[in-house]
Amino acid sequence: MKSISVVMTVLTLGIIYSQAASALEVKPGGLIFAHYEFVASQHLQNGTTAQNYSAFEVSRIYLNMDAKVDDKVSAFINLEANLTSRDNKNNRIFLKNAELRLNLHKAAKLFFGLVANPWRGFEEGIWKHRFVSKILEDIEGLLPASDRGVRLSGQIPFFAYDAMIGNGEGTGSDGTGGNETTSYSGGGRFKDYTGKVAIIPFERTHELFKGLKLNALVHKGEKNETTLRDRLYGGLSYESKYLNLAGNYFNADNSAQAAPSRGEGFSFYTVVTPIEKFWLFARFDKYDPDIHFGGDSRMRFFSGLGYQVTKGVRVALDHLYTQQERRSLTRQDESIFFIHTEAKF
Repeated sequence: MKSISVVMTVLTLGIIYSQAASALEVKPGGLIFAHYEFVASQHLQNGTTAQNYSAFEVSRIYLNMDAKVDDKVSAFINLEANLTSRDNKNNRIFLKNAELRLNLHKAAKLFFGLVANPWRGFEEGIWKHRFVSKILEDIEGLLPASDRGVRLSGQIPFFAYDAMIGNGEGTGSDGTGGNETTSYSGGGRFKDYTGKVAIIPFERTHELFKGLKLNALVHKGEKNETTLRDRLYGGLSYESKYLNLAGNYFNADNSAQAAPSRGEGFSFYTVVTPIEKFWLFARFDKYDPDIHFGGDSRMRFFSGLGYQVTKGVRVALDHLYTQQERRSLTRQDESIFFIHTEAKF
């Protein structure tokens, strides 16, 4: 909360400055994700009996505000509400982002406060279906969406980069223990370090090839004094008007001093837009949370079609099948049909 207080203080000073220098531009906005689901399998993936279960849900609500002082100074605040009853979210609301943004140079932009981690938004921009499903990195909880810290981002010809230092415990909405508290393990002295790069080899060539990128992320951190939080991601992506493709590998080292633990997985997906306002999408994920133990990996198969109803409103008809490597009382295969909607305002 101290970091958030600092950000709010800086924002207040920015507003005072803007009144003297120029008019403050404030732009509110938000998103609503709502869906209908029908569970076709006899169980949910956590083993709960759920044959013929169906429900209307409002899974996410985002409220945000952009404030622009001038071309050099701006800020962004985002609130998120999780409401899915099946996941026991209980209408929880929390602060997800509170960023002061300094545009130092066209190749260097500084973010300070409760800052978005660099991989999440990047990959979601290629997947384009956050209202249908989170990406693998998010589902498996490999890194938080945001963290209290500072991030430097920029782009030069053929190359884009992000470098971030954070407390390492995200928004803190799900608990009070971790690097950010002075009464737990590291006593607040641990920090997480993240570096992400994207190489764009054909950026200045024909339109057909310029959307190709080679992407990598290295994350070094410590969950506490005895447990690592190291991450290595890598992949290839392609974006164009008619086709998006991506394939990514994920490696998560969660080893303790006396207990090695490493998760590994990959995700492949495509979005095909043959005509305006209509598209098809498919995705395959596989993740093993600990390669040192057998039987606990899972695969997810996504498929569906989408339609742009009007500006800011999208709908998708889709299916998700989750297959467990080994079934148990708490791990079962799951099949769900959805009608997903997104409303942007």
